[in-house]
Amino acid sequence: MELYAWARKSGMDLIIPFILIAAAELLLYAGHMQAAMIVHGINLVGLALAAAYVEDRSFQALMLLPLFRLLNIAMPVFFSLTLYSYVLVYAPMFLPVILILRERRFTLAEIGVSKSNLGLLIPLGVAVGLMLGWMEYNVIHPERITPDETLESLFILTLIMIIFVGFIEEFVFRSVLQTVLEDRWGNLKGLIGASILFGLMHSGYHVMAELFFVTFAGMVFGYFFQRTRNLAAISITHGITNVSLFMITPINPSPILPVIYIVLVASIIAIGWKLSGAPSAWLSASQDR
Repeated sequence: MELYAWARKSGMDLIIPFILIAAAELLLYAGHMQAAMIVHGINLVGLALAAAYVEDRSFQALMLLPLFRLLNIAMPVFFSLTLYSYVLVYAPMFLPVILILRERRFTLAEIGVSKSNLGLLIPLGVAVGLMLGWMEYNVIHPERITPDETLESLFILTLIMIIFVGFIEEFVFRSVLQTVLEDRWGNLKGLIGASILFGLMHSGYHVMAELFFVTFAGMVFGYFFQRTRNLAAISITHGITNVSLFMITPINPSPILPVIYIVLVASIIAIGWKLSGAPSAWLSASQDR
């Protein structure tokens, strides 16, 4: 316990697994998948042992990242269409999410379970998501991942990206990881630390500009979450970002900017109207923790 006391006081209990996650992802970026899996595996075992002997939710939070990556790499390919593979990759992560919720190491307020002003936050999140997706498209230029351009495909893509990708990633990186880093390092450093790991966890694209952009996007998501403490709103924002990236922008990027402008202006007007009656009400969630 003396060793742990020293590690916690010096911050090494978080810094070491943080560095190991970063090292593994950079190995994956460089194409050394086997070495990356070994580093993630060692980190996961170490964090699991630490969580078993020490009552510190930080280890539980950090475990989610190597666990997710190992599941991602090990998952066999059943579908030729990438869209449906997201379901298989992200579905197993609901189990650790359920376990974390059952153990109640995080309060509902920390996780972001709130209906407060959701009707105002969703349009703003949609506008931000459309913009981030358009920006990311200009970084990596992915192809459309839906089988066609119908409304049915758009609906299916939106459901998958919000319920599976958006919810799981935002729960892991914002509700859990950012929360523990904010508790230990403060709001700004916690936001930056969670965003850096979020960016590094996109190393599979093997595009350096993408790592920097996703880190920036993580800062946007993280700040939005800090100010609203609303997991549903930020999950929708994240999901719409991917919808914009993988379908809307690849089909026709021309009309997306006017749509973003209209939705953003309408959202700002609505929020301004709301705040005129209840100043700072929708931004007070982060202060209630």
